[in-house]
Amino acid sequence: AIIKSEMSAFGTEKACDEEGLKVEGSTVSREVLATYEKEECKLEMVLSLPATYPLRAVEVNCRKLTGIRHEKWRRWAIQIVSLLSSRDGSLNEGIMLWKRNVDEAMDGVEPCPICYAVVQVTDRSLPKVSCKVCHTKFHSVCIYKWFSNASKSTCPMCRSSF
Repeated sequence: AIIKSEMSAFGTEKACDEEGLKVEGSTVSREVLATYEKEECKLEMVLSLPATYPLRAVEVNCRKLTGIRHEKWRRWAIQIVSLLSSRDGSLNEGIMLWKRNVDEAMDGVEPCPICYAVVQVTDRSLPKVSCKVCHTKFHSVCIYKWFSNASKSTCPMCRSSF
């Protein structure tokens, strides 16, 4: 009965009011799938409810971790489990906590000036390699290609030695 009432918030085709966030729940599998797309980043999280929920903790798994470090994801999962078990939060509140974490992680991240993307397509990383002079951040794959094609190791933005 508790699982059914939690799942009633999510119809099988119900989309959340939040832009880019889609949530689907199934009482049969006792799982809630949350998909969040922001910019070029697509993340998926599954909340699995044990048969004895809420006596046993919800299991939180990430299916797609594009652009987010694993350590950060683990902290978010622990926050969600804590909210749901010790603070009597709802599944919807856990999903909204996850979305806020993603938003904060993505806010302020500038796109790579070489490929113009926040999340690198091939290795799904964020720009992290920084120029010591202008502090512009690049994807490691992009800056490697830049150095290979230019046959020199100068910053694409300020032209100082990298």
